[in-house]
Amino acid sequence: MTEPYIVTGSYVVQREHALQDSPLDRALELMEGSALRFSLDAISDEKTRASYIKNIQRMSQQTRDDVKAGKITAQEGVKFSHEMRNKIMVEHRKFTSAQGLAIAQRKKKGGTELKTLLNMYSENLFQNGYDSLSEVEKNKVHYTILESSGRDNAKFSAGTKKMLIMGKLGVLVTAALATYQILNAENKPKEAARQGIIVGAGAFGGVLAGLGVSAFCGPGAPICAIAVVLVGTIAGGVAGEAVASSLDEELEEFTHWDIF
Repeated sequence: MTEPYIVTGSYVVQREHALQDSPLDRALELMEGSALRFSLDAISDEKTRASYIKNIQRMSQQTRDDVKAGKITAQEGVKFSHEMRNKIMVEHRKFTSAQGLAIAQRKKKGGTELKTLLNMYSENLFQNGYDSLSEVEKNKVHYTILESSGRDNAKFSAGTKKMLIMGKLGVLVTAALATYQILNAENKPKEAARQGIIVGAGAFGGVLAGLGVSAFCGPGAPICAIAVVLVGTIAGGVAGEAVASSLDEELEEFTHWDIF
């Protein structure tokens, strides 16, 4: 059963009184607000930003629907919303910090090494090389890399299965977009200076170019690009793993984000 929303206080009888937003509504507003702030600061592409906000709003609606249906309590919905907001804020802070840039730069790998690692994932998943995969199969490779790199930071303590999947994808995509924007800022020297770092234009501007990302990803494909950046940091523990069947639902959710 859904918990009742109880309002206490002194009220004049036989009069209508406007009620304040419920704790759940307020928690969801805060979650959406943090996502909007992140999107304005960290996502330069208008289409990608719109997709990001739309999916956060889908998450809010799913939470409301599950509470209304009695699948979880309103308190659990509030807890999920606060956890999601906090995780978005963590990634936002990474984007605006010197540490975030340092972490992103440390993840770069050489082009030849990257190709080997991508092929390793592809062989493990599809028994075929990366270049031979369809776009759908490549997206599965990209998601597997994202999931492996961020699963420990994408856990929630409350929510329905659908909410947990949506929340996990929200965290993974937020982290990927923050890292992508750090590495691919339009004005890289200015971006570095804004974060309090003194680096040469060549040192910072060549990060993605040095990765050979364009050889793997088309223009405006942040998820693909950041998967390429991340692949070298997690390959060791994933080479022999089979993809769990539970990832199918996550992959289906992944397609909603439309930012490959």
